[in-house]
Amino acid sequence: MKRRKILLVFLILNFYIFPAPILKVTITGNRNVSEDKILTIIKTKEGTEFDEKILRDDIINLFKTGYFKDVRYTIEKKEEGIELIIQVKENPVIEKIIFQGNRALKTKKLKDIFALKEGEILNQEKVFDGIKKIKENYYKLGYYACEIDYLIEGEESCILIINITEMGKKYVSEILFDGNKTFSEKELKGLMRIKERNMPFRRGTYKEEVLEQDIKKIKDFYNENGFIEVKVEKKVEYTEKGIIISVFIDEGKRYFTGEIEFTGDLIFEQEILEKQVLLKKGDVFNVKKNQETIKNIYKLYAGNGYIRCNIDFIPEIRENSINITYSINPGDIYYTEEVKIKGNRITKDKVIRREVKLEPGDKITEDKIRKSFNNLRDTNYFENINIYPEFLEDGKANIVVDVKEREKTGYFLIGGGYSSSEKFVGMVSIQKTNFDITNPPSFTGGGQNILLTFEIGTIAKNYRFSFTEPYFLDRPIYLGPDIYRLERNWYDWDTTSTGFDLRIGRRWENFNLGFKLLSEKVILSNVEIPSIKVQEGERRKNSITTYFTYSNLDSELFPTKGDKAIFSVEYAGLGGDLNFVKPTIENNFYYPFKNFIFHSRTIFGYINKNLDEIPIYERFFGGGIGTVRGYGERSLGPKENGYCLGGKFLFAQNFEIMYPLYKELLYGIGFFDIGNIYEDWSLSDLKKGIGAGIRLNIPFLGAPLEIYYGYALTPESGEPKGRIHIGISFGF
Repeated sequence: MKRRKILLVFLILNFYIFPAPILKVTITGNRNVSEDKILTIIKTKEGTEFDEKILRDDIINLFKTGYFKDVRYTIEKKEEGIELIIQVKENPVIEKIIFQGNRALKTKKLKDIFALKEGEILNQEKVFDGIKKIKENYYKLGYYACEIDYLIEGEESCILIINITEMGKKYVSEILFDGNKTFSEKELKGLMRIKERNMPFRRGTYKEEVLEQDIKKIKDFYNENGFIEVKVEKKVEYTEKGIIISVFIDEGKRYFTGEIEFTGDLIFEQEILEKQVLLKKGDVFNVKKNQETIKNIYKLYAGNGYIRCNIDFIPEIRENSINITYSINPGDIYYTEEVKIKGNRITKDKVIRREVKLEPGDKITEDKIRKSFNNLRDTNYFENINIYPEFLEDGKANIVVDVKEREKTGYFLIGGGYSSSEKFVGMVSIQKTNFDITNPPSFTGGGQNILLTFEIGTIAKNYRFSFTEPYFLDRPIYLGPDIYRLERNWYDWDTTSTGFDLRIGRRWENFNLGFKLLSEKVILSNVEIPSIKVQEGERRKNSITTYFTYSNLDSELFPTKGDKAIFSVEYAGLGGDLNFVKPTIENNFYYPFKNFIFHSRTIFGYINKNLDEIPIYERFFGGGIGTVRGYGERSLGPKENGYCLGGKFLFAQNFEIMYPLYKELLYGIGFFDIGNIYEDWSLSDLKKGIGAGIRLNIPFLGAPLEIYYGYALTPESGEPKGRIHIGISFGF
């Protein structure tokens, strides 16, 4: 008896301690899921050594498929090894799916939305997922109180019944506040995007995610007004009258700013640090201003090479005031060891590297990293750009430029548009912005720009070919030709211009010096203006234009801060039939404040000839987008029998307040414009206009889509006071 017990213990130990091979794996109980499919899911195989941990994981994985409601296994010990039997019990096959109670959404729509289809195996997770999707679609229609449950009838095959209680379309009927002592309901409601229903002005649409954002806004508002311990909760009730939102506020104590100190290795003078602080002693403590102060201090240090600077905010609460200590650990100044380019498959390294404002040995500053990012973004070659330091020893760091390229940098546009100045226009445009003439057959990755455009419209017929090499001989020298034929059919005269020009220039950090040599033949015809009739016919213009540009904009493509001034002088007199000098000055200034951007544009132009010596197509014209909105395009300045003659002097000043509606692409704009066109210089008759509109930046078109309503403050007799200005060019 004792020997038998010892033998049994030995066999058990042998089974668990010494690996045993799996002789056979048998699947039982499956009807719809094949044995082969089950065997591909599990890792336990015939011929492998038995491992109970792996087997338990296999059982879990079989459950996760959703095919089975029960999985078990048994083991039979043989002399040579073991035989494994896996017993499964399948979920039923869905014979039919029935939707009940739905009126707002048709059954066909629900079947398309639902995650499961008839004939599939029932899967509880997919049922829940399908119900979630149905609810989302009901929420879009305003049925926020709808309830959905389900019922399963049958064992081996089943009928899945989805019961929907729509509860009627609900809107926000009331927003209630409780606990607000410092701020009124009106003030707090004004912070919220969700509004009470007040037809026909407000629908009272409810969205759960928007309410979450509104609750955060209310909390942030209290934080910015000294209530740093505020608690804001919500409750949503669905009633017959509509949705009632209750907002519960526990304000807590209001705190004021106390003493402000700096500790640590300060490096900078106390006065310089104090200028970075947006809070003053005695002010209501503002969480947002405190966070912005920390950012300002970091920018000060990071802008001087301390890019690993750490600023700790240490508050000390004394009754109703908070003493602030900013503990500063600047760390070391870091210098560039190497610039590493990653992620580019098409674009050449040198195309990326030349936009990076850091070279080996340079001090690494936040300004240079930000400028490098903006430069690369302005190329419009990349979908994602990430620039970061890879820290090494002894105050050195590699600068890693990790990019994800756009799938396409070439555009083929067939489309049309409308503008107030040129009316309807059809367009075919082929453009490649990351062109490489030396890289056939793809011709991609060299950072060159090639453009072929055909435009046919109510007023204009244009054909143009352009090519630009922005870094000729790998130096910051741009070079490129344009070949064109431009037709303009104005209501009072027509021109046809055929020409060629060559552009060349040199860029520095903030300066640009460029030249354009041009030769064109211009035919003036169909002139309706009596005094201009003598100008009809063909003339050739040979000219050279010099451009000098200064720019410290944060971004050329999406500017929000900085100044850009352009001074150009065209001299026509290199042979040909025309001889004049035309200087032009334009300045654009941007300044951000709060969530807005202030933009000022000033333009002045002059031609050094008497008006009757200047062909009408070389004169300045004004009115509309680009000069003074609120007035008709080309309507300003001297006139003859109602016809606009243009002028030899141009002055326009635009003031704009821009508000970003969607990232950097869509802006709402309010404007005030003044300016006019003159035969003799004078500022005595300035035209003024105000209005508002939107501007959509479309990077690959190179020009924004603009729609404005302008109101003329000083119209001439008979002129309309208000008008819409449109400038659109888009593909479809």
